[in-house]
Amino acid sequence: MTIRSLLIALAIVFATTSVQAQTKPAPAPSAPAQPAQGQAPQAEPSPDAQEIIFSGKLFSPLKLVVTLPYTSQIMSMPVSIGQKVKKDDLLATYEIPLETRMSEKKSLSLAGVKDLEEQLANNAKEIDKLKVKHKELEVMEKQNMATSQALAQNNQEVDVLDKQRTALQEKLTLEKDLSNERLELARERFGSKANFGYLPTEGVIKAPTDGYVLWINPELHKGVKLTREAELFQVGVLDPIIIRAQVHEIEALRLHLGDPAKVTFDSIPGKEFLATVSRIPWAPLPTSLQQPSYYEIELTLPNTDYALKEGLKALVTIIPKK
Repeated sequence: MTIRSLLIALAIVFATTSVQAQTKPAPAPSAPAQPAQGQAPQAEPSPDAQEIIFSGKLFSPLKLVVTLPYTSQIMSMPVSIGQKVKKDDLLATYEIPLETRMSEKKSLSLAGVKDLEEQLANNAKEIDKLKVKHKELEVMEKQNMATSQALAQNNQEVDVLDKQRTALQEKLTLEKDLSNERLELARERFGSKANFGYLPTEGVIKAPTDGYVLWINPELHKGVKLTREAELFQVGVLDPIIIRAQVHEIEALRLHLGDPAKVTFDSIPGKEFLATVSRIPWAPLPTSLQQPSYYEIELTLPNTDYALKEGLKALVTIIPKK
């Protein structure tokens, strides 16, 4: 065989091998790994099942401020912080200034009532006189000794006095009601001994509601003189107690009323409390247009043993309902 024939044979063999390599199918992709027998496949976590964690602070759901009605000197203070009180319990007493006593005595006077009663009595007397005169005019008219015009004028005078009597009776009723209300207000400020024409020398500060004394003015001591409208006490409710927190708009939309929550406190380690979402406002807190919105939500937390106090910082964990 010549060299030329050998080269031609090698070229044919090389061409055949290249065609077979190009027409060979690509290997099939490997199948994904299957979970082991008896093991369930793991699904991707749903955003709805993620926990919402935020911090908040404890507040009393009802807290009323008690102020001093007049600039005066404190005489006694028989309560302390944390003390349980009932509505109208005595919190403190103060000396009533002389000018205040004079003004209050004037407002408790029944002079206005007595004046109206006197006017009504005079009105009734005048009506009786006109009625007697009316009978006399009727007799004289029959005897042609009086004219019908005089009789008609008498009737008009009686009608005027009747209208005056109605107006005086309404004024008297109103004045009596106002006097009783002024007396009730005076007894709230100065005690049950206050009465029409009498005012004790000491005023009283009473509890505005059932609850606990949450705060006392640090300047409040026996013998101290405080100004008018000075805050003396804060009386509020501690069971249940509420948690207020600011929640981002994304998380606020996932919350619902009644969602349970787990609550922990750094100041009470190792103890977990259960609370419930009790308020979700529709209006956010004020913020700029470029910033996300935050909503101030509330959670209600039982506090039967009164171990929780206002101001404690809480860590709240909620798993929203689907």
